[in-house]
Amino acid sequence: MKWTIREIREHPEEIVPFDETSDIKAELIKRDDSIIDVEPVRISGYFVEVDESFLLHAEVEATLTVPSSRSLKPVTIELNVPIRERYVYPNSQVAMDTTEEVVLELEEEAIDLAVAAIDAILLNIPMQVLAPEEEQSDLPSGSDWTVLTEEAFIQQKEQEKAESIDPRFASLKTLLEQSDTSEGKD
Repeated sequence: MKWTIREIREHPEEIVPFDETSDIKAELIKRDDSIIDVEPVRISGYFVEVDESFLLHAEVEATLTVPSSRSLKPVTIELNVPIRERYVYPNSQVAMDTTEEVVLELEEEAIDLAVAAIDAILLNIPMQVLAPEEEQSDLPSGSDWTVLTEEAFIQQKEQEKAESIDPRFASLKTLLEQSDTSEGKD
């Protein structure tokens, strides 16, 4: 999955398309040992040379098996991740703040699509992964505890705040209640 700069420059067309499939399972697991399995990854897109830099616009399609964040059961997820990178030579004068791509310095005379795909996949694995049955089920709980989602926790705190009475006004409330009952006797 390596493309040399020479191959990109000598391509008969200005835009150099590619569509490749690669087995990068070992490299992915080496970088993130929580990954259980990875099917061969497809990366498709194109290179184009612009002002002494090389643009890589691609899409990575990957199927990973990762542990559920709730039960640690294996869960298969599908990822479709865009890659937008610009490769420049060292000491290049490319204005990095005017480009939409991630700017990377060329360390050799080649661009390795596997490295780009691995980085994109690792950056886009969701923090929370649930098995289908876990999404529908209630959260675990015990006799004196329960697991809450962040939204449920915030809602519970707001409800407690609304129901609680400021101790400074508690005696005022009893005074008002007493005056209401005494007015009814007149």
